[in-house]
Amino acid sequence: MEPREFFIEDRLERFRLNAFCNLGESGLAHFLLEEVMDMAQISWKDLAKIPMNDSPNQGSLALREAVAALYPGVRPEQVLITTGTGEALYLAFHVALPPKAKVALIWPAFQALYEIPKMLGAEIIQVPHERAFLASTWKEIQADLYIINQPHNPTGKTFSESEWNSLLTHFKEEKKKVLFDEHYRFLPGAGSLGRTGVDPIHSLYGTGSFTKCFGVTGLRVGWLVAEESFLKRARSFKDYLTHTVSPISERMALGLLKSKESFLPKIQTRVRENIRMFDSVWKELPHTKSFTPPEGGLVGWLELESGISSEVYADKLFEKTGVFVLPGINFEEEGYLRIGFGEREDRIKEGLLRWRACTDLI
Repeated sequence: MEPREFFIEDRLERFRLNAFCNLGESGLAHFLLEEVMDMAQISWKDLAKIPMNDSPNQGSLALREAVAALYPGVRPEQVLITTGTGEALYLAFHVALPPKAKVALIWPAFQALYEIPKMLGAEIIQVPHERAFLASTWKEIQADLYIINQPHNPTGKTFSESEWNSLLTHFKEEKKKVLFDEHYRFLPGAGSLGRTGVDPIHSLYGTGSFTKCFGVTGLRVGWLVAEESFLKRARSFKDYLTHTVSPISERMALGLLKSKESFLPKIQTRVRENIRMFDSVWKELPHTKSFTPPEGGLVGWLELESGISSEVYADKLFEKTGVFVLPGINFEEEGYLRIGFGEREDRIKEGLLRWRACTDLI
């Protein structure tokens, strides 16, 4: 069995590189290599000295130490470096899911979170986002694996502190197996680093990355955090896929994680300002109905007026203005647009002006 077409990625591939204002992607607008090297405090001389042999299959010890330091109580032995979070998720699902498993996740969702489990024969339990951020909701659900994506893509929702603590207590007491997808942990609504639910000892595993938050998706670096026996199986499975991550990407990743305090506050300010800018004008955008600013991450969920095709709306918006947004139908939920807030400030400002003036969109 093979997965269906990846709706989101197919559309991104067609539009993202040609958009004047890219509000369709879920990551920060990319930096140039020389900018990334400056952020990571790496020189050309440093790069020239990197041995071009395979990195360790599990990832270099230095990089795994840097990732482990992001999680309370996690050791480097519980970290597997992967080629992006896509590989981390693929490995985790193959190792974690028994035959005919039940998988519960917040809906709508990033397609890889449910498409790979479906490919493996799992039954998907969709937990609507309107009630998914209440701990009591999850206490009523019986599943073999629970997937908690927060800050949530595409809505930008997060758990309140009390609901979060109640949820973690429930998962631990009931010995549930959970996968926390925390890709936007570096972009909390406030503060410098968002909360994590990862606790390998209690089978609370996690996938993560910094690439979307730092504007360096081209590095293709992610990770899986789990207890050692689970990770050993995932590492062995990885031999059949990418085997190792590029030593250049690993070195850049290490530099970025070590130096993040020197550049991340500016990124966080930029994203929060973009969200505020959009929130101040969205009611003036044609045929829009509701919008709640994301509580974390850099994507939000804009509702359209009833009966409007999100794909037709998005296509016409791009054709007439050069503004790219992602239609909700790509998340298998009609009537919405996913808005990304990682674009450069001047581009998003001009893009919103063009969008506001474009009334012929349906």
